[in-house]
Amino acid sequence: MPAAETVLAADIGGTKTSVALVRNGQVLQSLSAPTPAGEGPESVVLALGELAERLLGQPAAGQAPRRLGVACAGLVRSGRVTAVSRDLLPGWDDFPLDERLAASLGLEVKSLNDAQAAALGEHVAGAGQGRASLLFMTVSTGVGGGLVLGGRLWRGADGLAGHIGHLRDGEPERLASGTALARRAREAGRPGLDAAAVLAAAARNEDWAARLLREAVAALAAVIGDARMLVDPGALVIGGSVGLNPVFREALERQLTAAAGTRELPVFPARLGAAAGLVGAAAWVLGQGQ
Repeated sequence: MPAAETVLAADIGGTKTSVALVRNGQVLQSLSAPTPAGEGPESVVLALGELAERLLGQPAAGQAPRRLGVACAGLVRSGRVTAVSRDLLPGWDDFPLDERLAASLGLEVKSLNDAQAAALGEHVAGAGQGRASLLFMTVSTGVGGGLVLGGRLWRGADGLAGHIGHLRDGEPERLASGTALARRAREAGRPGLDAAAVLAAAARNEDWAARLLREAVAALAAVIGDARMLVDPGALVIGGSVGLNPVFREALERQLTAAAGTRELPVFPARLGAAAGLVGAAAWVLGQGQ
C-alpha cells in the first residue's frame, strides 16, 4: 500500500453523508451534509459529488486524490448496492454505485458496506489495531457489524458477513437498537424518549428501563456468543451511539462475563467514532484488508 497516498473517502448513511481526505488512517479534512435519501440513489450520487467538490476546493486540500473509497449502508456486492432497509434508502435495488461515482468524479472507486468499513477502520487504525481477528459491532439506529479474520475483512460470498443484527430472526435489531429502545419505551408508557434517555432511566434504576436494558444486552450477548462459537474472534470492538454509552456498554460487558464459559472475550470501545467508516473505506480502496 502506498503509505503516503491521500485518498477521498465517503460514508453514505440514511440520514447523513460524509466525505473526507484520509492518509495513513488519519482523517485530514471532512465535510458532512444530510443524505437526500428520499429522492433516490441518483440524487445521493449528485449530492456526494457536490460535497466532494466542496472539500477538494478548500485551500488546504492539497493534491487531488486519484481514488475514492465508499462506505454505504445496505448490501454491497461488486460495486452495486441493494438496500436492506427500504425505508432507509428507498430505490436502491442493485444500484451501480461505483460506476456512477466513477463517471461523476473521474476517480477509481471501490465501495463496501458501512459496518464492514467501520470494522476495517478499527482494525487498521483503531481499537483493533495489531489484532489478527476481531468482531466489530455497532449499536446505533440499528445493529450492524463486521468481521476481520486473519488480518482480512471477511465479507462472505455475498457481502452479508458480519450482519449480526439480523441473527436469531433479527432479535438484536428488535430489542437493542436505538430505534428499538425508543419504541419499547413508548410501549411501556414513556413516549418521547430516545435511547439515551432510556439508558439514563436505567442508570437511575427505574424498573421499566432496567428491564429494557437487560433484555437488550441479553439479545446481543446471545448473538455474540453465536459468533464466538462460529469464528472465535480475538476481540470484540463496540461502536455506535448506543454501544458506546457507558451504561449500555458496562451492562453488556457484565452479561458477556457472566456467559463467558472457558474464556472471556476481550471487549474494547471503538476508538475512531464516526470516522471509522471513512478510514475503513480509504483502506479498502488502497487494498488493505483484502
